[in-house]
Amino acid sequence: MGKKFKEYRMFILCLIIFMAFLGIGIFSFLNHKQIQMIGAMMLALIALFLLLLRYKMVLYGDMMMIYEWKVAAMLPTLIEYKDIQSIEKKSKHHLVITHQRVSHVYVFDSDLFLSTYHSLKKNK
Repeated sequence: MGKKFKEYRMFILCLIIFMAFLGIGIFSFLNHKQIQMIGAMMLALIALFLLLLRYKMVLYGDMMMIYEWKVAAMLPTLIEYKDIQSIEKKSKHHLVITHQRVSHVYVFDSDLFLSTYHSLKKNK
């Protein structure tokens, strides 16, 4: 199995959604609206699962799986190392991967992502 990295944009989005549903649930509890509170807490639980378990980019031995915006959804994309022309670090979280297209990747630690990529590519 490869090394996993959390997708930064979706983590922030899921965190905001989780806090919003949690706030709605607490507000509903204080206003004695149990049905609305249960619904909000269920949605907060779903957002928490998305926050913790989904949207992880993976570096395998010969390819990487990243997430890209396609039309209106964040979908996984597989990129083989032989197709990668360059990876440029733009900031602490932002990487630009040039392959058949240009992909913008956001991770928590771009230095660790780059060092893992180079070590996996070297070991291949």
